Amino acid sequence: MVSKFKEGDLLPPIEKDIDQARIDQWAALSGDFNRLHVDPEYARQSPFKGTISHGPLSLAFLNEFMMASFGVHWATTGKLQDVRFVAPIRPGERIKIGGSIQSILEDENVQEIECNISIEKPENEKAVVGRAFVQIPREK
Repeated sequence: MVSKFKEGDLLPPIEKDIDQARIDQWAALSGDFNRLHVDPEYARQSPFKGTISHGPLSLAFLNEFMMASFGVHWATTGKLQDVRFVAPIRPGERIKIGGSIQSILEDENVQEIECNISIEKPENEKAVVGRAFVQIPREK
C-alpha cells in the first residue's frame, strides 16, 4: 500500500484560544495551582509580568494535534521527543498547533514517520518546538 503521507507534507493545524478560564480549568484538572498560572496579581510581579499557561497543557495540545493527524496509530505508537518551551503562552493569545513530516523510514512491516511540531503564538512566534514519531503498520 502506498502511504498517504510524504516527506515535507504539512499536517492540518489546529488553533486554540487561551484565556485565564482555560488556564484555571487546567489547574483544577491537574492540581497545579502554582500562583504563576492562577494568580494574576502575583504573576504581574514575576519576570513574566502576568499569568502563563501550564507546560503540560501545551503537551496536551500537541497530543491532540498528533491524534487528529494519525488517529489510533498515534494512540498506540506515538511519542513526543525533544520538546522545548521557548516562549510563554499567555491569556488572550490564539495559538496554532502544527507540524510537518520530516522523514519517513520504511521497511516491509512499518513506516516510522518523524514530524517537526510546534505551537506558534500570534505573529508566528514559536512557543513550543519539538519532534514526534509515529509508526504506521504497512498493509499486507
